[in-house]
Amino acid sequence: MEMSVLKKTLIAWILSLFCLSAQGDLRFLLPPVSSPAVMYAAFTPLAQYLSRVSGETVHLSFSGNLQSFYLEANKPVAQIALFCPISYLRVAHESPYLPLVGIDGGPGSNHSVILVRADSPVHSVLQLRGKSFVMGDPACAASALLPLSLLSSVGIGTKDFSTLRQSGSDQSALMDVAARFYDATAVAENVAMPYLRNGTLRVVARMDVGPGDLIAASAEVPPALRDKLRAALLETAHADPAALRALGGLAYGFHPLEEGAYAPLRALYRDLYGKRLDPKYRSKHLVLGIPPAFSPVTAARLFAPLVQALRKATGESVVVVIPPSETDYVRDLRAGRYQFALLSPLMHEAAKGRLQVLARLDPPNSEKGLAVVSIQHHGTTPETAGPALTIAYSSPYCSAAGILRPWIQQHAHGRPLHWQGVASERAVFAALATGKADWGVLRAATVTDLMRETPDTWRVLTTAGPAPAWVLASRPALPKVEITRLRQALAAIPPAELEAAGFASIRPSS
Repeated sequence: MEMSVLKKTLIAWILSLFCLSAQGDLRFLLPPVSSPAVMYAAFTPLAQYLSRVSGETVHLSFSGNLQSFYLEANKPVAQIALFCPISYLRVAHESPYLPLVGIDGGPGSNHSVILVRADSPVHSVLQLRGKSFVMGDPACAASALLPLSLLSSVGIGTKDFSTLRQSGSDQSALMDVAARFYDATAVAENVAMPYLRNGTLRVVARMDVGPGDLIAASAEVPPALRDKLRAALLETAHADPAALRALGGLAYGFHPLEEGAYAPLRALYRDLYGKRLDPKYRSKHLVLGIPPAFSPVTAARLFAPLVQALRKATGESVVVVIPPSETDYVRDLRAGRYQFALLSPLMHEAAKGRLQVLARLDPPNSEKGLAVVSIQHHGTTPETAGPALTIAYSSPYCSAAGILRPWIQQHAHGRPLHWQGVASERAVFAALATGKADWGVLRAATVTDLMRETPDTWRVLTTAGPAPAWVLASRPALPKVEITRLRQALAAIPPAELEAAGFASIRPSS
């Protein structure tokens, strides 16, 4: 009997020693973005700094390939990990992870570029149809998800290339195009900079990356330790600048980051691959719905001042959600899936009684709020006049078609008109690019945004306006005191902050 008690006591003592050792040991998992020697040299000073500040022994762990990295990241152990955006979306969908900090990638890291050789006959993204395309790092949004999403939005799918290959790394993809093995690739702009500076490659499209690389903690890391690590990382530049310098081009600093920042990339992934990567860890947040006029990443950037105002007024995180079509948007609106929503006049009419208007977003008082667009041809695909003129417009909640109808009738030169409704303003461009429409009708701000991303591709035939005003609405059950705070926060938004989204002012309702 005494022996049994002694054995149990001894086992409990051994287990307690193991637990104490495990509690003092935190793994820092690194992805295969460079060689083990480079990664260990770069991150050892940071691991040592985090060990000193946190009181835990932070040890580095390196994965030789991406599949191994995913397997290790999904293990239910206390660890932090360095993620590229797509690897984070995939892992966080399988295992609960919480972002600690975002990583500052330096100049050019916040843009993805589609590249061709300097002497290539390709001058527009539409001319990539039938060409060969090589992708770089599959875990980085700038190398695969963003360029493929942009091309899909203008009607070029993966089956429209003569060849589509995954090279495995950005440098391999760049060298393959420079060596004439492939016609085009896409990487982050800073990665492509040596090839741009020496004139080997040139840019045919440039888009926002959105949230970039990050360091995240598994759910097994205790909340107090997560807070300590987050604070230490944000103070690295001041507390241990040598550790930051050792990272070289892998990181130039750290910034605060919320999980909801990756919602736009999840929307792109859903639209492109038909798969939802919702996070396993469900953070508390409010949802702002935005109509699908812009890409999700662009909308998050353009309406960031509005998100910040809502966050300030409510004290809660606000996540931007953009469904693929106007019909989906109004359906979700009616189902009560948004705490806040931006609405066109026809959307507001469809949702009347379900939401309370907080403010009116007025467009500029000019005759340039709406546009009629067509493809800008480069000689290889001459414009031909068919028996009927097909005009694409977003349906069923766009009023631009009615406003521009007189101009279109006047300039159709007697050709019959066929009005073709498509799922969203963004889908108007795909209809033009695939030859399903001759002209497109939409808000000028949407045109300006895509012309910035894809130069030498679109031609504005005319502008008219002003564009219809939108409203910002909320669920009607909000307390009056909260509505007052919201309207005060909205009134404080500088008018110029929403100009790029197509609005000159925001006026809180009474």
